[in-house]
Amino acid sequence: MRIDEVQLKGFGKWQDAVFRFAPGINVFVAPNEAGKSTLLQGIIAALYGMKRDYVKSARYLAEYEKYRPWHQGDYETIITYQLAGKTYRLHRYLNKEREQARIFLDPEWTELTDIYLEDRRKERNFIEKHLGLTRSLFTDLTWIRREPLSAAEHLMPSLDATDDANPAVNKILTELDRDLAGIGKKEKAENTMLGKASALAVQKEQELVGAEAAWRVINQLTQQIAQWEEVRAEQEQMRERVRKRLERLQQQHETWQERWQKSYIVPGPKEWEWWMQSAASPEEQRNHQETMDALQGLKRKHREQGEPAQPREGGEVNRLQLQQDYEQGIQLRKRWEQCHMELASMATVAVASPRRQGRSNRGDNLKKQRRGKIILWGTAGAFLLLAILALYSEHGIMGAVALGLAVLFSGAAYLLYRGKESGDYAATASVSASAEDWQRLSEEVSSLDDSLFQLVQRWGAATWEEFLEKRGELQNSIDTREAKQMAAQMNEREEEALLVTRWGEVLRSCLEKEKATRDHEQEMLQVERVQIEDRLQELREQIAGANGKMGAHETVSVAKAKADQEDAANGLRQLLIKREALQIARDALQEALGEWNRDVSPAVNERASEVITQITGGKYQDVRLDPREGFAIRLLEPTRQLVLEQEQCSTGTQDQLYFAQRLALLQHVSNETEPLPIFLDDHFGHYDEKRLRRTLEYVAKLGMKQQIFLFTCHDRELRLLEPYLDQSGGRHRLHQLGEMR
Repeated sequence: MRIDEVQLKGFGKWQDAVFRFAPGINVFVAPNEAGKSTLLQGIIAALYGMKRDYVKSARYLAEYEKYRPWHQGDYETIITYQLAGKTYRLHRYLNKEREQARIFLDPEWTELTDIYLEDRRKERNFIEKHLGLTRSLFTDLTWIRREPLSAAEHLMPSLDATDDANPAVNKILTELDRDLAGIGKKEKAENTMLGKASALAVQKEQELVGAEAAWRVINQLTQQIAQWEEVRAEQEQMRERVRKRLERLQQQHETWQERWQKSYIVPGPKEWEWWMQSAASPEEQRNHQETMDALQGLKRKHREQGEPAQPREGGEVNRLQLQQDYEQGIQLRKRWEQCHMELASMATVAVASPRRQGRSNRGDNLKKQRRGKIILWGTAGAFLLLAILALYSEHGIMGAVALGLAVLFSGAAYLLYRGKESGDYAATASVSASAEDWQRLSEEVSSLDDSLFQLVQRWGAATWEEFLEKRGELQNSIDTREAKQMAAQMNEREEEALLVTRWGEVLRSCLEKEKATRDHEQEMLQVERVQIEDRLQELREQIAGANGKMGAHETVSVAKAKADQEDAANGLRQLLIKREALQIARDALQEALGEWNRDVSPAVNERASEVITQITGGKYQDVRLDPREGFAIRLLEPTRQLVLEQEQCSTGTQDQLYFAQRLALLQHVSNETEPLPIFLDDHFGHYDEKRLRRTLEYVAKLGMKQQIFLFTCHDRELRLLEPYLDQSGGRHRLHQLGEMR
C-alpha cells in the first residue's frame, strides 16, 4: 500500500491543506505544535474515519472533539492511495452522528461506494476490506510508538507457542460450546436466542408494512406542503418587495413635501445646486437649468448697461466725503464769524475809550448826543438786516462783514451813551489788555482762512460760495446716478422675481405630475399587498390543514420501523453468522494453534531479533514476543544470560524494543509485494547517536521497498538522513511544516 496524497479540508489546525508524499521516506521537520501529530491523525482518519473498534456504545474516539476544525469549516478529508495496482480516492465527511464516505477509482473517478456493504453502524469499511485490518490493528502495526498494542487480543486470539496453552484452549472450546447452545439450532424455538430473534424479525417486518402505508399518505401531504411552502415563500418575497417599494415612495413623498415648500422660496447659489441634484425628471432639471442661465444672463446684462460713476480728480465722487467736508466747512465758518465779532467788539471798545476821556462835560450838548445815538443805532440795525439776508442767501463773506459792522455800531452806541464815568478808568485798562487778544484772534482768523481755502480747493473751488454751488451740483449728480442705479436694481429685481415666479410655477407643475404618478403607483401597490395577504392567509390555512392530517400519522415512523426491521433482520443474520463462525472456530482452533506454533511465533521472533541486532550493533540479539500477554517483549541479556522484561530496560532500549516489535509484526502481516506504510512520530528522542545512525540506516533500507513517514522536531534525524534524501532520485522527500527553533 502506498499513500500518494492527503487533503485536509478541515481537520484541527489544518484547513484546505494538501500534502503529496514520496513512495519512500517522507521526513517532516517542524517545531512542536506545528501540526505534525495532527497531520498523522488526519491520515489515519482519512483512511478509517474516527470510529472506535470492538465497542458498541461509544462510536467515536475522544480525539473527535480535539481535532474538530479550528476555523469552523467542514470536518472533511480526501486521501489518494495505491493498492494492488489500482489507485483509489477516498472522500470522508466526519459528521459526528454518522460519518459519510465515498470511494472512487482513478483515473476515471468511477465511484465504487455501493460495491461495499454497510456494517451495523451504517458505514462502509473500505480499508478493512482492502487490507483485512481494523483501525486499531492498522495503527498497532504501522504506528511505531512507546505504547503496548491496543488490540493485541485481536491480532492472534488465544494462541501460544507452548504446550502450556492447552488448558486455555480447552477453556475456549468449552465457551464455544456454551455459546452455540445459547444460540440454538431451530428458528422456531421460543426460548433460544435464535427463536427470539426470528420472532422479532417477523414482528418488525409487519410493523414496517404498516409504517410504509402511513408514510405514503404522509409523503403526499408533505409534497403538497412543500409546494405550498414554495408558493408562500414567493408570496412573502413579493410582499417584502411591495413593502420596500412603499417605504421608498413614502421617503420620496417626504422629499417631495420639502421640495414643494422650498418652491416658494427664492433659491440661493447653494440651493440651485440642491435643486439640480434632487430633480426627479428631465423637465424639472431643464426648468432649473434654464432659470439659472436666465438669471445669470440678466445679471450680466445689467452689469453691461450700468452707467459709469462721475469722476472727481481720478476717483468717484464720494457723497460721504462731500458731506463731511461741508460740515467741517460750516464749523470753520462759524468759528471765523465768532472771531470777527470779537475783533469788532474790541475795535469798538478801542474807538470809544478816547472819546470818553476827551469829554469834559456830559450835559454840554444833549441835543447833539441824541442825534448821534439815533445815527449809531440805526446804522447797526441796517447792517444787521443786511447780514441776515446775506447769510440766508448763502453769501457767507458778505453776511459776515455786515454782521461785524452791525456789532461794531451797536457796541459803539452802547458804550457812548450808556457807559458811566466811573467805568472810564476800567475801559482804558481793558483797551491796553486786549492788544494781546487782538493778536491771537487775528492769527486764528488767518489760520481759519487757510483751512477753509484748502478745504474748498479739494473740490476745485476758490471760495466758500463757489464750493457751496459746486456742492449742489455734485449732490444733484450723485442723486441722479443713485436714482438710475436704484431704478436699474428695481428693474433687475422685478425681472428676477418674474423669472423665479415662472420657475416656481413650472416646478410646482412638475411636482404635481410627480405626485400624481406616485399616488397612482402607491394605490396599485396597496391593492397588490392586500391580494398578497389574502393569498398568504389561504396558504397558511391549507398548510395547517395538511399538518393536522399528518398529525394522525406522526406516531408512525417509517425510518424507525425500517431501522428496527433492519436491526432485527441484521440481528438474526448476525446470530446465524455467529453460530456458523463459532462452529468453524471450534474446528479451526487446533489447526490455527498448529499453524502459529509452526510458522508465526518463530518467524516473528526471528524478525524482531534481526531488528534489535541491527539497532544495537549486536549488543542484543535475541528477542521474544509473548502473545498471551499482548505480545509483551522480553530480551536476553547476553553477558549474564538473563531474561529481561521490557520495563527493566532503559528508556532508549524500551523504545528500540517497541520498534523491533512493531516491525516484526508488520513484516509478518504485510504483503511482501505491497508492504504497509510505517509511521514514526518523534520516536527517536531517547536514542543515542550511534543507535540512531544504525536505526536510520535500517529505515533507509526499508524505505527502498515501502513507504515511511518520519515526523521529528529535531534536526538530528534530518542531518543523518540527508545523504539518502539527496541521492534518492525523487524516492524520498523532505517536508517542512514550519521553521525550526
